[in-house]
Amino acid sequence: MSEARETNGGVLYFGDPQGALCLLDRGVSLVGVVHGRRGGPGRARLNPRITGLPRFTLPDLGDAAIVDALAALRPALLVAAFYPRRIPASILALAPGLNVHPSDLPRFRGPDPIACALRAGDAETAVCVQFLAEGLDEGDVLLRERHAIGPRETAGALATRLEARGAELIADVAVAFLAGRAPVATPQVGDVTWAPLLGPDDAEVDFSRSAVEVDRFVRAATPWPGAFTGIGEANELLVLHAVRPVPVGRFAVLPPGTPFVRDGVAHIRCGEDAVRLDRLTLGRRRLTGARLAELLV
Repeated sequence: MSEARETNGGVLYFGDPQGALCLLDRGVSLVGVVHGRRGGPGRARLNPRITGLPRFTLPDLGDAAIVDALAALRPALLVAAFYPRRIPASILALAPGLNVHPSDLPRFRGPDPIACALRAGDAETAVCVQFLAEGLDEGDVLLRERHAIGPRETAGALATRLEARGAELIADVAVAFLAGRAPVATPQVGDVTWAPLLGPDDAEVDFSRSAVEVDRFVRAATPWPGAFTGIGEANELLVLHAVRPVPVGRFAVLPPGTPFVRDGVAHIRCGEDAVRLDRLTLGRRRLTGARLAELLV
């Protein structure tokens, strides 16, 4: 490939449908789409708009044949919006690249920044549009937009909100970049923290922690993978969908992890105070805390 690289003047897009739709809505031409999953918000609306374009679904980006196929598209710009895998150097060499990440970089680089922000009790986070880099989420930042985290927001609700906004922001930056007026990039400054993806086995609730921490943990695991514990002599699986920290009162004599009923609703004692159980699944039954209380007494 020559230094004055020939391009088709369009974007090779990686990621969820929302970002591709935002690019198309702004008149950006796509030369190909690399899907990060088989569905995603907006997939039905996107499909008829990219008929005839080369499309790939979670390909092996290290495969030389895939690299050649993507290189043949001669993109002017790579755009990645919530693509779930690292894009290797062989692909990054094809064109300049943009990425969007839902955290206040360099805080919470990695695949699960939203859950980590909730578990940490952060009052706000950000959406950052950055240059794609070989290192995970380490590219210089072109745009940073801060967002408050709602006091009762779950990971699912926050992800929906930030991912929709992130798709809009990266599309705006891509339009500016292609027009030769990209924002000035700034290096990431501050301590780097990481946001690893936790699996189902990591979602067991530790009731020795305070009620406030347990509430954060539950919200961070909602809707996936679901914060869980065991209850009763049979240690039946109890998945917590919504809890609320409350004063423990006279039940402070109970050890952490002990369920109790107050005012007709099930609670669980924590290391500090207690959580009221609002919505849960016991075994395969969806219940309220009031219904669980009836089963406990």
